[in-house]
Amino acid sequence: MDMVVSAGKSRKNVNAYILLPPDSQQAIDALIEKRETVGIPSTNPFVFARMSSDTPLCGHTELKQIAHSCSGIQFPERITSGNLRKYIATVSQVRILLFVTLGQCVYVHSCCCLW
Repeated sequence: MDMVVSAGKSRKNVNAYILLPPDSQQAIDALIEKRETVGIPSTNPFVFARMSSDTPLCGHTELKQIAHSCSGIQFPERITSGNLRKYIATVSQVRILLFVTLGQCVYVHSCCCLW
């Protein structure tokens, strides 16, 4: 695994340490390799970059725009990054409980990936 040091959320001299498994590292390398092909300026230092400026993508803004652009969603305003984070946490806990109650606890602890 590789470790990446990034500016923390508050950007008050607090670093965020991110562990990247090899498959994630390969995906990020592919993103960086194709930057100029898709039109991202070479001056933009961000991995998840905007094509039109030197600023990063804002995940919550992008999620909101995508939710509102999808037809058939009754309440697109309820699809937020906070709600998505809570949903993923709940689903992860339920999956772990299902694995444990089905007697597959050894599989869960021996494998890094539950999905």
